[in-house]
Amino acid sequence: MRLKYILVLLLIWLTVIAEAQIADSVTYKQVQFIKLNQANDLYTMWFQSDKYFTDGIDIELAHSIFGNKVSDKVLFGFKNTIYKDFTLSFSQDIYTPENTTLSTVDSTDRPYAGQMYIVYAKYSNRFWQAKKLISKFYLGVQGPSAYAKEMQNGVHEAIGNNQVMGWDNQLSNGLILDYEMEYLQLIPVSSSFTELHGFGIARIGTINTSAELGFRFKIGRYTDSYMNLYGIANRRNKHHFNAADIANMSDSRIKIIPKKVRSKSLEEQSVYLSNKLNRKFQVYFFTEGSAKYTLRDGSVEGSLIQFSPNIYEYNYSDYNHFSLGGRYGIVFQYAGFYMEFTRYLHTDTYQEEGFFGYGRIILSWVF
Repeated sequence: MRLKYILVLLLIWLTVIAEAQIADSVTYKQVQFIKLNQANDLYTMWFQSDKYFTDGIDIELAHSIFGNKVSDKVLFGFKNTIYKDFTLSFSQDIYTPENTTLSTVDSTDRPYAGQMYIVYAKYSNRFWQAKKLISKFYLGVQGPSAYAKEMQNGVHEAIGNNQVMGWDNQLSNGLILDYEMEYLQLIPVSSSFTELHGFGIARIGTINTSAELGFRFKIGRYTDSYMNLYGIANRRNKHHFNAADIANMSDSRIKIIPKKVRSKSLEEQSVYLSNKLNRKFQVYFFTEGSAKYTLRDGSVEGSLIQFSPNIYEYNYSDYNHFSLGGRYGIVFQYAGFYMEFTRYLHTDTYQEEGFFGYGRIILSWVF
């Protein structure tokens, strides 16, 4: 009986939160989806090896119930904007050295590390100024409790690959408690079918402390990157812009409307913008480049809060802290179905021998 009362109270609480979220966002309803995000070097035709970041899986849920007043205060974002989305995800990441046939410790390469954690995220946008601010809170564990050994060797057994021999030497259990913020700004050379963005990311915590700067570019048929998380076609919204909205757009922002349409009346421009943001079908190519400085990489040195000592003794001078990275891929969405393939490349920060890479496949249902 006690369990029934708890479930009833939980249902009432979630209903109140959801109703409050809708009431506070009369002209915008948060995008809602469930997403499976899986990364592996098997998805690539070159740089294919179990090297460094070898596998990752992420299950993410975006829903209005996560957008309560507490989370809105705890997670930083823009004030006085209705364009806000909240997500909760569960992730597992697996890191291995280049040589996975050794059962002994190799002090010349990076250590084995497994991570399992949840991420609570807030995405806030200023649509008319084309600015985005993302806050993420990480909580989890690194070490044997993340079950990376079981996951990787289980997959290898299922597909007939050799077992990875060094997992008994992985980093010991430690706490993951990180906070990350990302700022994204549209660069005013964009057009109605292209977007160029500059971004900066800062993260601090028990595992990773780093800063990153870069650019992103996309081209094709899409909605807009500054309406929700990253431009997902959202069936819960029906956008109806008016002439006053168009008149208040800056000279750089109004370029999301084609030049031939901008020569027409404000009413006709508002119709075009409404139709663009209500698109069901998207297909576009994107690419990104960045430079990153990592003050501390906990997947190499271990957590700042260890539950037991590590057998490795890596420190600040044992790996390169500056790295270059990039990614490119393609996105397809029709109505509720969303699919993405991304290819990642990173410079080697351990043995300094060029690049390593992996692929990522995302499947999502928007409801």
